[in-house]
Amino acid sequence: MTESDLTLTELAGLLASPLDPVLTDPTRLRIQAALHALPPDAEISFTLLRKTLQLTDGNLGAHVKVLIDAGFVSTAEHWRGKRRTTLYRATASGRAAFEAHVQALNAIIQASGR
Repeated sequence: MTESDLTLTELAGLLASPLDPVLTDPTRLRIQAALHALPPDAEISFTLLRKTLQLTDGNLGAHVKVLIDAGFVSTAEHWRGKRRTTLYRATASGRAAFEAHVQALNAIIQASGR
């Protein structure tokens, strides 16, 4: 095997890292990143998450639904009188998927520098 073949083999290995199809959407990646930044047992309200990411209610709601359906995010609802507050947190599988996605992105970045 030549040096060129070895480099191509290494490059192919780096680029083979799978990206998560749910997290390839930039908005969902940002949402998951925000939830991942919280401690594992911490939650964030819909309103605070929306304001932090500067999203509309509908945009955040649609993307969070995809993350919930994928099992990456869990919700809890709390009531104070007649007001409902929805809280979100990253699940263990969501945290693992985010870590794997970030590793795949880093592999692609590393490969591009060769």
